[in-house]
Amino acid sequence: MTISADELRLFECAACGGVGIGRNRPTCCGGPMAAAETAETAVSEPSLETLLRTVFDMSGTELDVCLCVMEGGELTVAALAEQIGYDRSVVARHLNHLADLGVVEKRRRIRPEGGHVYVYTPQPPETVRERLRGEFLSWVLLATAQLGDLQREKVEAIADAETDERQWTVFQEQ
Repeated sequence: MTISADELRLFECAACGGVGIGRNRPTCCGGPMAAAETAETAVSEPSLETLLRTVFDMSGTELDVCLCVMEGGELTVAALAEQIGYDRSVVARHLNHLADLGVVEKRRRIRPEGGHVYVYTPQPPETVRERLRGEFLSWVLLATAQLGDLQREKVEAIADAETDERQWTVFQEQ
């Protein structure tokens, strides 16, 4: 994966090890951060589907629901379920998750014949992009903390090991 000069770059602070992502060189610990070398990497570029599944916990079904709302404008659960052929409860669950992510707006509408119905409308593309970016950055922060915990747990496991056996259980999620 090559990164051109006008695209985002990865930076690292030599003093504290903090990282930054941006187009311009950020500062940390009173000085500019150094560009991190990323040309040779074992990590492959994620597809949009992989990114959505991993970071936002979106299934293929939820992505279908999302795209239908983006294309269809204002829709109810019933109308969307009929349009795409999924069960209403599945569509409702995915729409609520998309509303939590800020991708769609959920509004309660009073029906003329009585009662109410929820309608879902797409957010503008720029709003969707910014909300997903914010959620992604939160995910990166949590993932970075997990890596820090992994290193700490590995050191503790080595220090606590009284045998020559591998201590894999320390890395399993609780």
